[in-house]
Amino acid sequence: MIHFNQNLYSEEINFEETKDLREVRSITRGDIKTSDEISGIEVRLSKAVVIDNKTKPFGPFPGLAKVYFMNIVVSDISSSQIDLTLIGFEKVDDNQVLAVDRTLFYWKKTTATPTSASQIHIMSSLIKSKQNLRDTGEILSKIKADTNFKGLSTELGTLLKSAASVTNISNIVFEVAGIVGGFLGKVEDKPLLTRFQSFTDIAGDFNQLGKTISPFSNKHAELDFAIFIRDKERQKEAEKK
Repeated sequence: MIHFNQNLYSEEINFEETKDLREVRSITRGDIKTSDEISGIEVRLSKAVVIDNKTKPFGPFPGLAKVYFMNIVVSDISSSQIDLTLIGFEKVDDNQVLAVDRTLFYWKKTTATPTSASQIHIMSSLIKSKQNLRDTGEILSKIKADTNFKGLSTELGTLLKSAASVTNISNIVFEVAGIVGGFLGKVEDKPLLTRFQSFTDIAGDFNQLGKTISPFSNKHAELDFAIFIRDKERQKEAEKK
């Protein structure tokens, strides 16, 4: 069993306007627009580093490790309830940067997708394997066919539609992660690092425009997110100043 609450970093970011910004917009425009004026959201994993792979050199063996990168994304506008990614890395050394610069969540306003997400939840974890890496594509197929996984996916969809608390949603996401760990086989019970981050729009308005870097590391690993928010109307207002 993998204890994802060990070496865990968790944070909730509310995309809520500051009081000063709300007052300025009320004066200049007479109202406060809701999140439907956001034109684009992207969350990227901009950096993943194994700092200490917890594998000591022994004799002729250089102390390299096998590591899985697992990522789970859920949102209230996803076409599927659970977006699950699993990648394996062989021969990972200390202080090695992993090739996982990838988009974790992406939304662009179009006629087909006019409304932005009101909540996005992302769980990323680096897990050390005690055996040869498995075929991740095969594992993903088995997980998605698993009865427990399907049940949790349905339950999660209900919670997202009802705007349930972040705690309830995170509990289900961690249960899904546990199912993934069971299919991986012999892995460390404590991941090198797990990051769970929630992005919500409690007030209906997104605050920080442009790119925001959100880094985090512990003594074993580092997982950095980059968040991009685009808003055509507020960008026009900023350019006028």
